Amino acid sequence: MSRYLYYFILVTMVTNLIASVPRILMRDSKDGVILSMMIAVITGVILTIIVINLFSYFPNMTLPEILKKSTPKWFYYPILLYFACSWFAAGLITLSTYVFMFNTFLSYETSITITTLAFLLVISFGMFIKEKSVLYMTELILIIFLPIIIFLIIKIYTEPKLEWDFVKIAFTYINDYPSYNSFSASTYIFIGAVNIIIFNKYIKIKKKAGLKHFAILGILGAFTLFTTYFIPIGFNGFEQIENLTFPWITTSDSVRMKYSIIERVTFLFVIVFIGVAFISLLIHWYVSLKLFESIVHFKKLKWKDTNLTPYLVVLLFGLIALATTRVINEFELVKLSMLFYDLLPLFYGVLIVSLLTAKRRLKL
Repeated sequence: MSRYLYYFILVTMVTNLIASVPRILMRDSKDGVILSMMIAVITGVILTIIVINLFSYFPNMTLPEILKKSTPKWFYYPILLYFACSWFAAGLITLSTYVFMFNTFLSYETSITITTLAFLLVISFGMFIKEKSVLYMTELILIIFLPIIIFLIIKIYTEPKLEWDFVKIAFTYINDYPSYNSFSASTYIFIGAVNIIIFNKYIKIKKKAGLKHFAILGILGAFTLFTTYFIPIGFNGFEQIENLTFPWITTSDSVRMKYSIIERVTFLFVIVFIGVAFISLLIHWYVSLKLFESIVHFKKLKWKDTNLTPYLVVLLFGLIALATTRVINEFELVKLSMLFYDLLPLFYGVLIVSLLTAKRRLKL
């Protein structure tokens, strides 16, 4: 399995550590969240390996190229449109979450519009670079920030204020029936590998994913979900956790670095995670843009020798993002995120069926 696939998965896992996923898990703390996470780890790993192995039959081909080569327009147009909208929605959730977080903890007096515009300005520059450049940028961001994130996680795990008795209380609900909302939100942390639908052209899968990759992804997923759910409980208590808007920010604010220039871990925590969130948002919207380009192309919309269709799509992305962050609040964002996560089985089902159909028609 290519290292870039691991990068995509890690970016998604890290980004959702303090996004809507923990909020949903905390909300279901007394409704089967532990079994939901266990089932989600197994399901997420299996679905990831299935998708990667199916793409191994189509080397150097993106999903639009695969479907256009093997299926008629009436089949691939709605499918590509569905995936393009889904990837845009995934990026929009990430953008809205981190805009609200930035305004709440770093710049309270800045308007939502200004913060959103700042995020969009940075992301827009990355939307028009080459696929290989996106891969290299992802690798660079992880090389810079992942060591800091590992240090912060170790610091939090070793903090004396972490009360493992609260974690033990949370474990007493292990026998409750699983919650679908918690299951779908937990499964979402594995969605990063599906970025292969565009980047398969530049990611070489030398051999199919097997038991080794199953074990690696399972350990990563289990550790991420354990950390996401149980550590905030260890700092904030089991009874109060469901009332926190950003459980992990509150958790990081309980930790101090006594001899550091920056004493409060929160500031470093938020800045580092925003850096990773930028690359997550860029990947999501980059994939969405490429999917829209594969089905929407205005030949007459040109300036000099440059077709302006991609710029029009990016402008539309920005306008929708501005409108969304202005009209919704954190509570409504969690509800929208939950709805998006609940549709993940449909997302995976459509993708796997499409790839199996293409494989059969091309007789691979």
